Amino acid sequence: MKERQAVVAAWNEARRSGEEAVLATVVRIQGSTYRRPGARLLVLGDGRRIGSVSGGCLEDEVARKAWWLTEGGPAVQRYSTLEDDDGARRFGSGCEGVVHILLERLRPEAGDVPQLRLLDACHRQRRAGALVTVIDAGDTRARAGDRVLAGPDGEVERRCADEAVADAMAAAAASALASGRSGEQTLDGVQVFVEHVAPPRSLVVFGAGFDAIPVVRMAVELGWHVTVADGRAHHARRDRFPLADEVAVIDAARPLERLAVPDGAACLLMTHSADQDRALLTALAPLPVAYLGVLGPRRRTEQLLRELPDLRFACTSGLHSPVGLDIGGETPEEIALAALAEIQASFARRDGRRLRDRADGLIHTDSA
Repeated sequence: MKERQAVVAAWNEARRSGEEAVLATVVRIQGSTYRRPGARLLVLGDGRRIGSVSGGCLEDEVARKAWWLTEGGPAVQRYSTLEDDDGARRFGSGCEGVVHILLERLRPEAGDVPQLRLLDACHRQRRAGALVTVIDAGDTRARAGDRVLAGPDGEVERRCADEAVADAMAAAAASALASGRSGEQTLDGVQVFVEHVAPPRSLVVFGAGFDAIPVVRMAVELGWHVTVADGRAHHARRDRFPLADEVAVIDAARPLERLAVPDGAACLLMTHSADQDRALLTALAPLPVAYLGVLGPRRRTEQLLRELPDLRFACTSGLHSPVGLDIGGETPEEIALAALAEIQASFARRDGRRLRDRADGLIHTDSA
């Protein structure tokens, strides 16, 4: 999320200065790769690079050839790290995968860049969108780089000369919005990359004590939208949490009266107040959040639940208490790291175990 906004910001700055750039987007992968489809790298005229499309093994080659490869329009390039692959230039990263990258020249005089505009809109509106991009047009009138965009406001924008292909792409965009999934598809003989553009992940930290400060700082570094809320005005202050997107003083008895919690958000209770936590658990229990955790020992939370016997939690991953992964955290920073790692696992629908213990040996899996 943070990288995505950095690419958008860098292009906006370059456009204002009248500079050209090349946008590189991973649109297809085979085998093991460091980055997934949708990863982006912006190459600026002065040599600066924002974002990445690999673990560092491809960026030099992409930047070196990006300008002349895009002289005639968008181009899809194949990069291989397979030792026995003779179909493309090999790179000695040892990842044993193939990456297909769409290269597009961005020119200030051409106006805005629709795909970057959509990424920015999804971030600012905190709602999902979808991009369907042609990788291989086959024998149609479409071209590599043609797109259909479904914005977070529901507007569909077609940038493809082949109407039949555009219709199929629009349907694929609608499907991506409904399913929340990305992937490569073949539509009427045309290969496309269907990208579900997720909004920034939301974290609501209830409790504005000193131990919430590293939680907020690390979550902002991850690119999450972070809200800090507390019933104590002397704690919930902007000067204590300058990096947070929102800092709110809430009614301790009716905590959600003036505070919106988005569906799929993570909620972390660290108020150190039994009264506040009791009211928060009651208010948050019916909400479809992705994560709900209560800081502190399990017996404390069990006592709170005994006082609230009728609570049923709609959280997709259940109630987490104590919060965090077992990494031996003791300091506020270590506890923040443990808690955020568990929240990230919940967002990604993973169990947080060691990667070396995965039976399939994979780092990435196809997921929403």
